[in-house]
Amino acid sequence: MLLYFLILIYPIKFIPLFETTEARYSEIAREMVVSGDYIEPRFNGIKHFHKPPFTYWMIAAGLKIFGINGFGARFFGVLAAVVSIFFLFKISKIFFKQDDDCFNIALIYASSFLFLVISRISSTDIYLTMWTVIAQYFLFRQIYYKKQLINVIFYALALGFGFLTKGPIIFLFTILPFYIGKVFDKNHRKVFKISEVIIAFILFISISLPWYIVVIIKNPDLLNYFLKVQTIDRVATNRFHRYKPFYFFILVFIGGFLPYSFYFLKGMFNLNKMNTIYKVFFTYIIVPFVIFSIAKSKLATYILPLFPISSIFAYIGIKEYDNKIIRYISLVFLILIVFVLMFSGFFYKPLFPYKKTIVLYGILVMLTLAPVIINLNNEKFVKSVSFSIISLSFIIYMILPTIGPSIKGYRLMTFKINELDPEKKLNVLVYKDFIPSISFYRNKLAVIAYGKEREVQFENDDNYKQFYLTDDREINEFIRNNKSFFLVSRPKRIGIFQKKFNVICRKIYEQRKQSAYLCKQSE
Repeated sequence: MLLYFLILIYPIKFIPLFETTEARYSEIAREMVVSGDYIEPRFNGIKHFHKPPFTYWMIAAGLKIFGINGFGARFFGVLAAVVSIFFLFKISKIFFKQDDDCFNIALIYASSFLFLVISRISSTDIYLTMWTVIAQYFLFRQIYYKKQLINVIFYALALGFGFLTKGPIIFLFTILPFYIGKVFDKNHRKVFKISEVIIAFILFISISLPWYIVVIIKNPDLLNYFLKVQTIDRVATNRFHRYKPFYFFILVFIGGFLPYSFYFLKGMFNLNKMNTIYKVFFTYIIVPFVIFSIAKSKLATYILPLFPISSIFAYIGIKEYDNKIIRYISLVFLILIVFVLMFSGFFYKPLFPYKKTIVLYGILVMLTLAPVIINLNNEKFVKSVSFSIISLSFIIYMILPTIGPSIKGYRLMTFKINELDPEKKLNVLVYKDFIPSISFYRNKLAVIAYGKEREVQFENDDNYKQFYLTDDREINEFIRNNKSFFLVSRPKRIGIFQKKFNVICRKIYEQRKQSAYLCKQSE
């Protein structure tokens, strides 16, 4: 576990925050640290109630300990990932007698592609996954091991913190499949006493509701916003422009869980032959999966909390229905993935300058496939596959700091701005884009001109407008008040900007999409 933690955490200090999700969460946490207001999240100076605050608090804690940098923003997310692996191992111990079985299940989860990506990203999904696994552990312990009050207490606490992380979604992975499981599994019946339910409910609301009550009192319209906009509209409408077809999560799951998804599918096709407990596992996967697939708003990361139990189900597929064909298919897919990554610099334009470096790293990864080939027909196959995938992930993350400016990473650009203006006397104007990582790395709010529309209904005054320019008049006023400033914009817009607002700009940092300029008023 310690070794895995070090493998995950080593590169994160050097990897840029990526736009816009990761940068958004990190910037909100930074503004909490700077302002001292941990109750009302603000994003570039505007109240932002899209998510409950637990994730922001964890990121802010990392920033307080390690400073305003990517390492601090991601530290507790990596820790949450490792904690989730630990509790999956504990869940496995309830159902499997051999430690080696539990170890393999943990390895499947730890080496799944989607998990390896999300574990290093500062966002809600890794924290929600952690609380989901903890809740499931104490629930399964209560159902299948021994009924104890301690299980009830920790189950309620995990649900409470899960609710404080991403709202009622935590119930999709826990309470909803639990009640559906009652239909065909007698173990799911009469699990909790009335007194235990009351205790659990009191603990749950004690953890989950105080923050909601405080912010709703301060912002009276917030209750309707939480219930309608952030709950109903996310499920029933495309308000957040995240519509994907119903089969989107099928593709995400298969791709993000390769090569173990082959065994998962093998187990699914043999579901009728399985005992009831294994069918229960499938319930805890398929119920939230179907609901997410029906919902209009979809992001690949939404299904990460399904991966722990899916790892158990996939291992059942390996243990009960393994065959040489699936192993050979798994090896072929791993080889194809490595080859695609190795030669990505030849067909993905942003990576053209780094193609030789990527090929060399690809050769190193190809060498890690040797154990998979050697153990193709023995019991060490799962360990070999996981070793290869984790090695592949580590090498990719060692490359990312180099190619950051080509893939939506603005760390180096902002470092250049800070180098030219270490005392941060000049403002940064982001023109016709929204790049929150610039505010983060600058440790000072950037001014956004013609950025995406923001929700400002909870603002009590107009102070936010100094950072949010919506027309040419406001931009002209900004330029009058800032004789010199940094501009971040796409190169194709810079000529028009100079003529329109009578300024002279000098390029100081070139990046694939947006570049940085030092501008001053024309004489």
